[in-house]
Amino acid sequence: MRLVFVLSAALALSPPVAFAQRAKNPAALIKEGERLYQAGKYQEAADALKKAHEAQPNPRLIFNIAVALENAGDLREALSWYQQYVGNTEGTDPALLKRSARSIDKLRLLLDKENQAQASAEAERQKLQGEAEAAKKRAEEEQLAAQRAEEENLRQRQAELDRAIKSYQRQKIAAYAVGGVAVLGVGAGVLFGLQARDEREKFDAARTEDTKQTFADNTKTKALLADIGFGVGLAGAITAIILYPKDGPPAEGEVRMTLAPRGTGAGLEVSF
Repeated sequence: MRLVFVLSAALALSPPVAFAQRAKNPAALIKEGERLYQAGKYQEAADALKKAHEAQPNPRLIFNIAVALENAGDLREALSWYQQYVGNTEGTDPALLKRSARSIDKLRLLLDKENQAQASAEAERQKLQGEAEAAKKRAEEEQLAAQRAEEENLRQRQAELDRAIKSYQRQKIAAYAVGGVAVLGVGAGVLFGLQARDEREKFDAARTEDTKQTFADNTKTKALLADIGFGVGLAGAITAIILYPKDGPPAEGEVRMTLAPRGTGAGLEVSF
């Protein structure tokens, strides 16, 4: 859309005193605006025409400012200037009024579409933001759940390690106890063995049949008790050797076979 020619001759004949403090008079500003418009510098052209209008208002300048702003892409301000032109009661041109009305309708339609596009874009932005926040929340919840699972895993591993250490300690205590019984059994066997030897010597020294029989019975009894003591000692020693842990205290990540703490049999002792 081209600019409407403004009768600059009338402006040029205006008293120069009114523009003594201005760098350019209205006619020069109008000419500059026309030049900028033809060069495609629509925003600069609108600015020059605004200055001319401020210096000496003219309805056609209002229309031309609206045209320049529309071409510059400033639709909202262009609409405002078109509406200002249509609202003028003097100096308007019927043809320009029709053009302004058509431009107003067109700009309103474009602005409505722009508003709808902006609203749609805003709704999409809010949707994406909501999805991003929901994803962030899910990630935080998953991270928290993973952290809790890791803490629970560590707790279970520590509990397994504690149980393994307690089982190791129970095995040592049981081995020591059985070993003590073995020592006592051997001691009893030695003691009764010595007593059986003494009874045998008495048997050999006896002169009467009754006395020999008594010492013979005592020798058998003491020998039997000695055999029992040695048997208990041997069995206890073997059991103590079996019970005593062959490795050191369990460490994290170990899996070892252990005797069941109660009853018979064996089990797996695991620590992490």
